[in-house]
Amino acid sequence: MRKYLDDIDVKDRPDLWCKDDKRQMKWHEQQEKYGFDSREIWSLDYTFYLWLYERLMMYKEIAGQIVNLDESHITYEDKEYTELELITELLKRLQYRLKPPKCDWEFPDQEHYKYVHDIPYIFAVLLPTLWY
Repeated sequence: MRKYLDDIDVKDRPDLWCKDDKRQMKWHEQQEKYGFDSREIWSLDYTFYLWLYERLMMYKEIAGQIVNLDESHITYEDKEYTELELITELLKRLQYRLKPPKCDWEFPDQEHYKYVHDIPYIFAVLLPTLWY
């Protein structure tokens, strides 16, 4: 169960890949040793987006009850956002990436490509505010 991913019906994820594969024992051993297995590094950018989406969703729910996410102001690309606005924007972009099209080369144009590829830059700007 991955609540936030299940909520948006993301079925393309490492924990669901290759369920009947003969490497299951190897992956289980890796999970025991490292807390994750090598399937998560097959497409590390995509795995990062999965990881980030889940953590930001929980942060928004929990931190939003403890601190005022509208208090911090953050500038990104010459526009000012509240922490909540930028988290919401980042979550929208992550949802877009986690649903089809899946591959970078399937984005219909440069604008869609930039929409997704700005995710780590937005996260980098937002990161110092993500605590409570």
